[in-house]
Amino acid sequence: MASLQARRVRGHTYWHIVESRRINGKPRPVPVAYLGKADDLLARLQAPDALRLQSRSHGATATLWALAQELDIAGIIDGQLAASGRRVPGTDLAAAKTHLPPVSNDGLSVGQSLTLVVIGRACHPTSKRGFAPWARTTTLGDLAHTNVERLTSQHFWDQMDQVPVEAIAPIEREIVSRVLARLALSVDSLLFDATNFFTFIASTNSRPKLPARGHNKQKRDDLRQVGIALLCSREGSIPLLHQTYGGEVADATCFADVLPTIRQRLVELERDVETMTLIYDKGNVSRKNQMRVDTAQLHYVTSLTAASQHEFVEKANAHLAPVDLDGGETVLAYREQQNIWGAGRTAVLLLSERLREGQMRGILQHVESALRWLSDLADTLSRGKQKRDRARIQRDIESRLQGRQHLREVLRFELAGDDPKLSLAFEFDQQAFDALAQQRLGRVVLITDRHDWSTAEIIRTYHGQSQIEAVFAHLKDPMHLGLRPQHHWTDQKLHVHVFTCILGYLLARTLFLRAQRLQVPYASMESLLDALTEVRQVTVARSATGKRRMRISTQLEQVDETLVGLLPALGVTE
Repeated sequence: MASLQARRVRGHTYWHIVESRRINGKPRPVPVAYLGKADDLLARLQAPDALRLQSRSHGATATLWALAQELDIAGIIDGQLAASGRRVPGTDLAAAKTHLPPVSNDGLSVGQSLTLVVIGRACHPTSKRGFAPWARTTTLGDLAHTNVERLTSQHFWDQMDQVPVEAIAPIEREIVSRVLARLALSVDSLLFDATNFFTFIASTNSRPKLPARGHNKQKRDDLRQVGIALLCSREGSIPLLHQTYGGEVADATCFADVLPTIRQRLVELERDVETMTLIYDKGNVSRKNQMRVDTAQLHYVTSLTAASQHEFVEKANAHLAPVDLDGGETVLAYREQQNIWGAGRTAVLLLSERLREGQMRGILQHVESALRWLSDLADTLSRGKQKRDRARIQRDIESRLQGRQHLREVLRFELAGDDPKLSLAFEFDQQAFDALAQQRLGRVVLITDRHDWSTAEIIRTYHGQSQIEAVFAHLKDPMHLGLRPQHHWTDQKLHVHVFTCILGYLLARTLFLRAQRLQVPYASMESLLDALTEVRQVTVARSATGKRRMRISTQLEQVDETLVGLLPALGVTE
């Protein structure tokens, strides 16, 4: 039991809290706290403590940091650079004749700096200049034992500049291998797709070759873009391989280039290639590409355009039968063996009501726009204000209707009269539109060499393609995981930037899958990261009156009940 004890030292009385303990078998008073003089103790008790608080976001950065440490991302990057040598400006890995080891900057290795970038991309995508202001609001600096104020844009550029493009693939492979081992995922079905991201790199900047104009999937054809091909596991949506390519390259061309790399990566990950099923959409399909897949001895499920298989579609329309899918969903489908491009393949015609309704809405939107354009043209002709001749007007009308979602089939027009007195009559053919919707819209043609699979299994497998589209949606999310902003102006920096963004998604996805196994009720990675970001750590600094030294402690603020059991399991401590 504790008690108070007074001691006289040079005429002054000092108070202590002591406890009686046995020392060498005899009870002795042992001081456990020094209270000082009675007047000092009274002043401390009556005066409030000097108190300073600092609250910073902790949950998201701490969980991602713990996961990055578990995977040893920094060690893998640094180990690869130590083995291959750092990049020499103006050269590539193969051309460098001298082996130059990587160098540290501001006390951080290249791997450590890139790990911080990866965590930043997952939590709060920003420019390298904006990294330090964001990191200052979190505990990331304390976790990494570094002063975030020194992490300037120049610091990150110097660190990124040391990474040879050729070193990215082996680094990615090793990290992915560790993730798969820890999650124990089944990698029997693979999802492949490609997309592009627009940039603001000036057209006059001729230094980078990757950014180029092309068909942009976000309707920004006016800007240069960079393409990204991605291979994911169907279970868990874990990225297994990525490749950055030029913005002018078509999807089918990219698929042909990356297919050998896909097979090589699967072999390196020690997967049985001949049991794998590759899933890709019709944008990657051509006769030559399908022959390449056949040669690679990969099983596949893919789709073809209904227009390219019109005979099969017409036959299947009369034999559609209900097929039960998961979740009580029922679709109409027809299946038979077809000889397509010189090989026997199982072909499935799927009627998707959702797709048909979407196509009908799209056609009607184009019809409405075309009718307005035709009405304006007819009004111009009726007033005699048209300066073009009849042949030119005819070509303009045909050009306006050509290739715009079946407009030539559902719109009728007649240009009458002779120059310069012309008139235009037009109408929407409802009967033709109804026939189009009934016989052709909503049709999806699937082909596969999995002849032993059921029709439902083939359809379910192809529907998994939506998962990789969701990955791209995550990478285009400006709040989390966003690949933009991408303030880099050289091909090498763009390669490294994309790599860190893919790693950011990989970390976040791994974290989310672990949380799901712990039955945490968050439906998406974004909602989980948002909830973790709200977990804050407060640093409390106290000093009693008259005392110069401050007592510093840290603790978590109040945590949402759904996260209480999750945080320790994910490596978050106070």
